[in-house]
Amino acid sequence: MAVERQTYPVAGEPLEDHRFDVATLLADSSWKIAASDRLLRERVRLTEWAAEQKDPAASYHNGAVDLPEVAALAEDITAQLDTRFGVAWVSGIPVEGDPHAASLLYQALGAAMGQIIETYGRLYDVVDSGESYKTSAIPVSQTRESTGMHTDSSRKDNCPDYVGLLCHRPAQSGGGSRITSAAEAHEALRRRSPDALKLLYQDFIRDVVTPGADRDPAQVLENRFPVFRYESGLTLRYMRYWIETGHRITSVPLRSEEERAMDLLDEELSREEHMVRFDLAAGDMLWVANRGVAHDRDAYTDDPRHPRWLQRQWVAATANAPLP
Repeated sequence: MAVERQTYPVAGEPLEDHRFDVATLLADSSWKIAASDRLLRERVRLTEWAAEQKDPAASYHNGAVDLPEVAALAEDITAQLDTRFGVAWVSGIPVEGDPHAASLLYQALGAAMGQIIETYGRLYDVVDSGESYKTSAIPVSQTRESTGMHTDSSRKDNCPDYVGLLCHRPAQSGGGSRITSAAEAHEALRRRSPDALKLLYQDFIRDVVTPGADRDPAQVLENRFPVFRYESGLTLRYMRYWIETGHRITSVPLRSEEERAMDLLDEELSREEHMVRFDLAAGDMLWVANRGVAHDRDAYTDDPRHPRWLQRQWVAATANAPLP
């Protein structure tokens, strides 16, 4: 099938925003934030408020409870995501004993950072379903597999600015986090293969498995947009598997040069000097700028009695003013 796929202009100047390699990121500790004792006291205040609500998670909105330390932490995180490397690792969130209180505190933080995107609900449990995304139409987050470096959401009209993960319980083994700067990979491709980089600025068709999505081929065909796009800044939107299945569903074969361009992108995103690895412990939060930082996790093995449990948030960087 012949389909017109728009091509967008390549960023003209070398990019610096959200750019890092392993040495640069590990030499800077500003993106590592420890939860304060004051934040822990605010968890108690939030728990007291929740006890008076029929459904605290549904009732909560930014400003429902006076949480100045949550607001300060939200400001620190968004500063890291917007103006520095595009990643923040927060440690020391108390999750033992009362996971619901920890989840509500995490939700309050997301609401203070912007507008929570509720495609998967306000909080989304990242747990293994026992299935494979390659044989079932499920998000990769519901599996224990590694997927390659990617950004969240393959849906054209739904792209979170910030993606957060709160670790309640790590895996028995594996499941480590990996992050890479989109700008670092972009500039490596500019040096290595400008023609491949240009191809990644054209539309690609994406399969979509988010709730409410229509997977009819005619609808999937409309779900096309570029891997890289530069407007006021660089945006990377990429998960190779959903591109490949999107083109297969719509009978629009990928050309060999397009597959080669993605091969090169995968290499740069996964290059050892570009990709930072670390493990989230219980009580750790990871936040990334979803348009500027690709992420992945190692495959993992669960303890059936205590399976790995993380919660994800998608947040749009739009002021979430208190409701009247």
